[in-house]
Amino acid sequence: MISRILPSSNPTGRLSTPALIVTMFVLAMSACVLALVVWKGYDARRNALAQSETEMRNLAHSLAEHATHTIQAADVVMDDIVAFLRFQPFPDRGSFNARLREISDKLQQINELATLNAKGDVEYASITPSPAINSADRDYFVYHRDHADPKLRITGPIVSRVSGQPVIAVTRRLEDGDGAFAGIVIATIESDYFNEFFQTFNLGAGGGITLSSSDGKVVVRWPPTKDGRDLSKSQLFESLLPHSPVGYNLATSPFDGLTKYYAYEQLSRYPLVVTVARTEMSVLADWREAVRSDAVVATAVLACIVLLAAGLAVQLRNRERFEKLLRERDARHRLIDANIGDVVVVLDGQGVLTFVSMSVETVLGFSPEEMLGRVYLDMMHPDDVAGLRSIGKRLPHAPNGLRAEFRMERADGTLVWLEANFRFTRQDDRPQRNIVCTLRDVTRRKEMEDEVEALNSRLAEMARTDALTGLPNRRALDDFIASEFEARQDLSVLMIDVDDFKGFNDHLGHHAGDDALRQLGRLLAGTAAGAEGFAARYGGEEFTIVLPDTAMAAAIGFAEELQAAVRALDIVNPSATRGKLTVSIGIAGKIAGACDPATLLRCADIALYEAKRRGRDCSVVAPAYVGDAGSLVPDAATRTGTPA
Repeated sequence: MISRILPSSNPTGRLSTPALIVTMFVLAMSACVLALVVWKGYDARRNALAQSETEMRNLAHSLAEHATHTIQAADVVMDDIVAFLRFQPFPDRGSFNARLREISDKLQQINELATLNAKGDVEYASITPSPAINSADRDYFVYHRDHADPKLRITGPIVSRVSGQPVIAVTRRLEDGDGAFAGIVIATIESDYFNEFFQTFNLGAGGGITLSSSDGKVVVRWPPTKDGRDLSKSQLFESLLPHSPVGYNLATSPFDGLTKYYAYEQLSRYPLVVTVARTEMSVLADWREAVRSDAVVATAVLACIVLLAAGLAVQLRNRERFEKLLRERDARHRLIDANIGDVVVVLDGQGVLTFVSMSVETVLGFSPEEMLGRVYLDMMHPDDVAGLRSIGKRLPHAPNGLRAEFRMERADGTLVWLEANFRFTRQDDRPQRNIVCTLRDVTRRKEMEDEVEALNSRLAEMARTDALTGLPNRRALDDFIASEFEARQDLSVLMIDVDDFKGFNDHLGHHAGDDALRQLGRLLAGTAAGAEGFAARYGGEEFTIVLPDTAMAAAIGFAEELQAAVRALDIVNPSATRGKLTVSIGIAGKIAGACDPATLLRCADIALYEAKRRGRDCSVVAPAYVGDAGSLVPDAATRTGTPA
């Protein structure tokens, strides 16, 4: 205590020591909080910049791949056209124009596809009617005319003389048999094709995406600018691209003068460069918001520290004054503090309530006065009384107490589950036959346990059910046939396979195949239930029906009726000989040779393959013994050639 450490004759010293302790505490805690905020802010800024760099590099690479694929599609088409016109210079105009229209319609990025003759007039075009325009003055035409360069050339943006919209022209040179200039092949890509794709990316205020030619001329930019730009004198084209085709940098934007982080990547196949830019403010926006939040939290924490320090100073000054009062109330406070939120009751030797805490009103709706003097067993659910009596008998031999769960009726008539901890207590060093009990409402926990149990049961059921057809799956089949094999004298198994199902899927698609399997599953389930059998999906398009207490003759009749019912579904199968969906069935029965369920299934499976070998849509019975089944097994060539 402070009074024992400091001289009693120096009251000023007694006051200054708590003040010093509080001051050191405030300074130390404030320094820790500020250091934590600064470190967190620095680390968060570094992570924000690193994450932004990774995201922007990845986006630049994705956009470069998109641009490459866009141009490459036109390049491949134009290469085919150049090769075709080299060997057939004057194709039929109508058919060739139709071919160009077909190509333009299939390639979304190509707006116009045409060939120009040596004078610059349109010779063939995907547009109907062919436009009567001359492009001899265009830069791309002049270049191909004056340069024997067979490579693809990308020009843009230019205004299309057909649509009046800004486009990117992709051109290649045409030559006659002597190698002389014979015109060009041109495909146009609307600038909006790239703009519509670029605008899907949120780069924040001031962000942008630029597609430039290798000489620095802007081809496409999002957001659009009013005039074209030449970036050949920028840092990117003068110093960065010559050293690396991929990179990341911080520089002033030539478009709006803002400081931006930008990632760039040069296309490997074509003379284009993709640039993704974000303003420094946009990149660090989330970081700034986090710093502001941290500052608010730090301010609140510092305020709490100050308040805590003030409270600590008051506590130190009043410690001696409250010490005696705390000792007197310490015993009861420990009991209450240890069980806060629970109901605390005390029972005498006859089980009568002698003390009830105020929290009983929240838990049970009774006031303490309403419960005092009552026998606790009289308030319990009748089904739980026997268990509580057993707890009372064992409690004297349990020094650490005993725990029990039981039901009790609230004041409003509803039942609640309570968890109780019973133990004997001593007071004033004299043994008392009193029992202290803490009660906790665990109704919600019991409800959750019931919900979890129901959910586990549902999950177990789902694990044994085929999701597509709703039939039991292979696991459920194995369990069922294992139990029935031991319990039944007669047991027949039908192995069923859909005929020509691969061809069905190839002609009508897997969606139609799944629908057909669902219809077949419903039919099998209903048919098997009518015969008190068990239907399951074995795998793929194979199903199994187990018929307990069914002899072979009855199983054969059941199989024939089932095949007729499948044909009655009238499901069209274009790949089948009969034009309808049919099934092949292998039948096996429990006999002396079938010593286990696996052998029984194998016999039915062998009979199934024999049914398919005999032409499908038929039933085959397995031989009397497993050893005789070898004659039913088709050779490797036959089994491999049989469609599933």
